[in-house]
Amino acid sequence: MKINDVLSLIKKSKTVYLGTISSEGTPEIRALLNLANDKSYPKLKDKAVTVEDETFTIYFTTNTSSRKTAQMRANPNIAFYYCIPEKFLGSCLTGTVEEIKDLEVKKSFWQTGWTIYYHKGVTDPDYALFKFTSKAVHCWGGFSVHNFGEEIAKENVEEF
Repeated sequence: MKINDVLSLIKKSKTVYLGTISSEGTPEIRALLNLANDKSYPKLKDKAVTVEDETFTIYFTTNTSSRKTAQMRANPNIAFYYCIPEKFLGSCLTGTVEEIKDLEVKKSFWQTGWTIYYHKGVTDPDYALFKFTSKAVHCWGGFSVHNFGEEIAKENVEEF
């Protein structure tokens, strides 16, 4: 698996799973809309996820009032998991997150149908945009484990 294979997996996954740490120090995982999925969010193609060398930058939205937002504000270390279960493919990206407050950036990610979540539109105080930067990527595919990123040796194997 190569880094471009991970990018392809991210863009094809219908859902992304977010892992945060609670105030008690326990992990919590929940599903989020995958803004990097080209079919679901064609207006965000090549914007919601970018990769430079072995570092991924991923944008996502959630409610400002949610427990996960409070957890990320308290501890910016998070994990994302993308998978295509029927192909036995998965990637866990670990890294840090920062909240984007710039209204123009938030507008550039806004999707018309999101008023179901944020009733006041793009300026709704409950609309939060976050930027994730990976530090390490752990992958499963082709019945092998593959790792990229911080202090992890690259493995060159057959593409999926």
